[in-house]
Amino acid sequence: MRALTDERLSTLSEIAADCFDVDLLDADAPEQRVWVKPADIVRALETAYDMGLIVGYQLTRSGRVRA
Repeated sequence: MRALTDERLSTLSEIAADCFDVDLLDADAPEQRVWVKPADIVRALETAYDMGLIVGYQLTRSGRVRA
């Protein structure tokens, strides 16, 4: 389960780096804020949705998901 969580966080970090132009935030400064535009939030949500569609398709094609 830990590997799955790490993979999800990795994917979300990639989306944040791409859409919000940020790298991993400093763990010592959790109060750090990053200003983003609404269009960037929409793009990040669309990217996450697309990733979910791709993973769902791949799982369905590999026979891991039963309908």
